[in-house]
Amino acid sequence: MGTPCAGAPRTGVGATASESTHSRLLTDVANAVVRVHKRYYGKGPERARAHLSRNLLTVILEGGLTRGEQTLQDHGHVAEVVRARLAMQDAMESDFRAEIETLLYRSVRSFMSANDPRHDVQAEIFVLEPEEPGETDQGERSAETLRESAVQGGVSLERSQA
Repeated sequence: MGTPCAGAPRTGVGATASESTHSRLLTDVANAVVRVHKRYYGKGPERARAHLSRNLLTVILEGGLTRGEQTLQDHGHVAEVVRARLAMQDAMESDFRAEIETLLYRSVRSFMSANDPRHDVQAEIFVLEPEEPGETDQGERSAETLRESAVQGGVSLERSQA
C-alpha cells in the first residue's frame, strides 16, 4: 500500500538542513527495517516510522501480517502469532543490527521487539551505544565529563564556602 516513511521533512522557511538530513536518515532506517521484514516474511508492513531519541531508536510498523498469521488471529490464536513473530525476530536480529549500525554508524547495544497482532502493530526497538565516551546509558553526560568540560572552559564547579 503506502510507501514506508519516517516523517516528511519540513519544507519552507522553518526547515533546516540538519532537520532534513535527520528526517532522511530516519526514512532510510524505516525502509531498511521494512526490507528485512520483506526478506524474511515475504511481505512487509504497509507503514513504517522511525523515531530516534538519544540512544533509543524505535521503528513502529503497521500492517504486514502474513496470510497465515491473519488466519491464526482470526481463529483466536493471537498468542501463537506473537510467539512466532518473536521467534522470527530473534532469527532476524543480526540483519536488523547490521542495517542499523551501517546507517547510523553506531553499535546496537540491545534489540527487542513488541507485537500487537490485534491492532496489526509492531515495534522494533534498538538501544544504541552512547555516541560519546562519557555519556551514560540514559544519554546523559556523566558528572565527571561535565566537570572536565567546565574546567577546560575556565568555569569552576566547586561549591563556595560561605
